[in-house]
Amino acid sequence: MQVEIITNGLGSETIVVDASQVVVRGDNGSPVQIAAEQGPPGVLLLSSVTDPNFKEALNQIGMDITVMCKKLKG
Repeated sequence: MQVEIITNGLGSETIVVDASQVVVRGDNGSPVQIAAEQGPPGVLLLSSVTDPNFKEALNQIGMDITVMCKKLKG
């Protein structure tokens, strides 16, 4: 998969990298979203901290941690 990082909002410089796993972390360092190649080419495991099975998805990509989320900001 390719990951595009927009450094400073729309219209700013972008960085594009190839990756097999991506972990997005919040300000406190806890994972809040993941994307990982799984199975046949082109198939991605996508999960977010709001998903009931987020811990299992983290474990599937080798991250043995528990994320506690008390409140999401809207």
